[in-house]
Amino acid sequence: HKMIILGTEELKQAESVLKQSFPESIKVYGCIFNINRGKPHNLEVIADQWPDFTVIMYNFTVHYFNIYSIYSTSKDSLKNFLNTPGVINKDAFTLLLTFSFIFDVFSSAGLRFVPLSAAHAHLVNSTWKYGGDRNSYNSVLNYISHNPSLCVIEEGGTEPISWLLVYQHAALGLLYTLPQHRQKGYAKALVSMMAKNLLERGHPVYCFVEEENDSSYKLFTSLLFQSSPDYRAVWFELNKRQYMQI
Repeated sequence: HKMIILGTEELKQAESVLKQSFPESIKVYGCIFNINRGKPHNLEVIADQWPDFTVIMYNFTVHYFNIYSIYSTSKDSLKNFLNTPGVINKDAFTLLLTFSFIFDVFSSAGLRFVPLSAAHAHLVNSTWKYGGDRNSYNSVLNYISHNPSLCVIEEGGTEPISWLLVYQHAALGLLYTLPQHRQKGYAKALVSMMAKNLLERGHPVYCFVEEENDSSYKLFTSLLFQSSPDYRAVWFELNKRQYMQI
């Protein structure tokens, strides 16, 4: 078995090929889309063969752990690929994402809608379901520093009361409104403004919603996002105990 590390020209070709396989390929596509436009991420994209790949994966390294996102058209090829020495770092904490709802998109008075700043990373991290520690803070800071973001700040204030970020794979995420400011339409306004801005720039617009998150599902479908109910994202954790001891 072997693996091919994609260079500049291969990444351009991969973006074009993956665009034909939405929604299954969209997470890997979003990552490559950003790489091809100069986003400064610590990423590596590899395939099982080239140009007729059946498995393509990106590796996003965040300090003490690795995140892999994979698109494959063959279960057997995927199994062989993951068993290839050097493909997965099995000695570090690892998340494998093998694709959950997914969607595509068909200054009020006293408020400011502005991008988040690095100073807001602590607040965002403290409210994130998967946040709260140093590694998640570094991830949030990276998203804010390198990707589009938008938040609502009350006139005269400095701290956001509602916000929306974009992951390194181009998905919308970390949408949150402080409890005392909910039911005012802030989340809907943020998603609408962000989606319009991204579409105008030629970016893909999509997100993942956990199945039990009815409020987010209703929000996105109310904005004419379309769900793919037969498509799921699956997360696998490896070496979590080792990671937690670091």
